[in-house]
Amino acid sequence: MAEFHLTRRSTAPPAAVWDVVTDFAAYGDWMPATRMRVDAGGPRPGWGFAGISGLGRVGFSDSMLVSVWEPPGPDGRGAFRVVKTGRLLSGWAEVTVEPDGTGTRLDWHEDVVVRPLPFKRWFAPLLDRANDWLYGRAVDAMLAHAEERSR
Repeated sequence: MAEFHLTRRSTAPPAAVWDVVTDFAAYGDWMPATRMRVDAGGPRPGWGFAGISGLGRVGFSDSMLVSVWEPPGPDGRGAFRVVKTGRLLSGWAEVTVEPDGTGTRLDWHEDVVVRPLPFKRWFAPLLDRANDWLYGRAVDAMLAHAEERSR
């Protein structure tokens, strides 16, 4: 339905980019009208978190479980995958970081499905445009933060 793919490059090293994009508790800093709830401990397969988005009493929870967790190794490459487990949203997200010249290439690939599935046709055009803008803005802000921290 609302599958999108963002590629961004950063002057920050892969470890710095990884630290920012995997700080799930801080996602509320990047996503408007969102606060975060995270499981105890650190991210690993089976670990969960949720973005609670909305204004006032109107909102929803976008809950996710980590299914792949591969922090950057000596080659600088890292990846994680989350599966959306909420009542309203399903789908997945895959994020990779890898060295790119003197910085990092980040790929963010996500598929967001609004439940129940009959709503898929109605919401797809709106979500396609909104996701490109919203996630693009958030990822750009995360990378700017990683660059600032790595100076």
